[in-house]
Amino acid sequence: MLKTAKKAISILLAAVMLVSMAVPSFAANYDEKPTIYVTGARVTHIYNADGSLLFPNNADAGTLIKEKFVPCLKKFAVGMVTDDYEKWTQELRDIFVEILGDMALDKDGNVSDGSYPEHPYNYTLPAKTSGYGSSEYRLWYDWRISPLETAELLKLYIEDVKRVTGEDKVNITGRCYGANVVQAYLTLYPEHALQHVDDVAYLSSSVDGIDALGALFTGDIEFEDQAVNNFVDYYMENEDLVENEEAKALILATVEMLNYISVLGLTGDALELLVQDFRADVFPPILRDTFAGWPSYWAMLPAEKYDEAIDFIFADCKDEYAGFISKCDEYYNKVQLRRVETLKFLEEMGIDFYMISKYNFPDFPVYEGATALSDGNTTVYRQSFGATCADHGEILSDKYVKSLADKRYLSPDRKIDASTCLFPETSYFIKNLHHETFPAAINDLAANVMNHEATVSGGEYAQYLLFNGTAKLDVIEGLDEDGTKEKTPVQLIFIRFFTALLKILTRIFNGELDLGGVLGGLTD
Repeated sequence: MLKTAKKAISILLAAVMLVSMAVPSFAANYDEKPTIYVTGARVTHIYNADGSLLFPNNADAGTLIKEKFVPCLKKFAVGMVTDDYEKWTQELRDIFVEILGDMALDKDGNVSDGSYPEHPYNYTLPAKTSGYGSSEYRLWYDWRISPLETAELLKLYIEDVKRVTGEDKVNITGRCYGANVVQAYLTLYPEHALQHVDDVAYLSSSVDGIDALGALFTGDIEFEDQAVNNFVDYYMENEDLVENEEAKALILATVEMLNYISVLGLTGDALELLVQDFRADVFPPILRDTFAGWPSYWAMLPAEKYDEAIDFIFADCKDEYAGFISKCDEYYNKVQLRRVETLKFLEEMGIDFYMISKYNFPDFPVYEGATALSDGNTTVYRQSFGATCADHGEILSDKYVKSLADKRYLSPDRKIDASTCLFPETSYFIKNLHHETFPAAINDLAANVMNHEATVSGGEYAQYLLFNGTAKLDVIEGLDEDGTKEKTPVQLIFIRFFTALLKILTRIFNGELDLGGVLGGLTD
């Protein structure tokens, strides 16, 4: 629901436009406001008390894998035989702690070692009265702590931005975990928000949770064959994880073949059984000293996984971590469980919400339903608060499309139906933009839709946009080329596999390639 007063003003100005026939459509109701940009987790640098860089650190992942992870796997093999994973767990924990720079907080969830974030809250804000950049007023904060603590900082920052700009209200953009911080602020200080905030945009929001994180924190790991196939297929083809072309072709062909004969599914079942065997001994101690040592990451759990995760991670040490758990409980009870209620209430009171989601990437294949359409980190369903989506690589069925009485919110590529979103009129979707990528184009889109009070029906911006690698977002025209492709014939699957295998063997026999070179391609 758009603000009643602004609707009336917009209608009046629209009438003036029709009379004058000389004013551009945006100029009539454009009301530029400064946008406060709340960054996500792992964006801000963290420093030790002595000023040295704590995150990101300079750990060489390749060296760690060769020098520590491989020997660690040997201890894991011994653990499988003896059913004792203690030595392996300790070494694996040490590897993760070295990579993450020993970032965990104390057992009450507080920063007690003197570490601090980049740009601590005492810097000078630029004073401006117009021409506000979409991320010019950026809130820097310690993304490890509870979002409830950062929410108070955001409250003060809003007042500071208003002071240096002279504006009566500001807009807010929350990126990924930054949206959780904004959500905490809106929940704790609704009256303050109504007085000082005009509109809010969430970019690739984790407010509704991240499924892969829920699986990790509960140990409830599942490997669906199609989800694994999607993940391997995309990252092998597009991310150059394997540089050797022959090795890459063989891996892709092998996955395709195993997927067809369902061996991949059986392998997934075996891996799940293996994880179940050691998960209680391995996951909790490692996670407590890394990801699960940050209250922020608990805020990004799906609500339905929270209680199970607390029991799993702190099974035998709840008293020891009582202070930490209390912080996480507070966000869960005050904010997470009331997330939809809070958004609906504030929208009815006059704050417009814009949910901007990214898509067209496979999700991490570690949970049931990981075939879902995703931005490579969070499903579109959760980013958008309820969009109906086809699985990754698929399109919505003819039956579903025909059942829609109103096709306004159906994406041209038939992958998403936004009619089921919490805010269908102000939900936007950007195709081919990965979760980790936040170009100026998406920040500008957020600022523009908020400043223009845009709606899908208003037509100011297309609901479905395409990222083409430049500063411009294009309108999606229709189905992908492979959107209706038929399944690969089984004969061709086996031909691809044996062709790829034959190429590698031939080059090895001719002395053009050594086996070590092929295997080395897997870690280059």
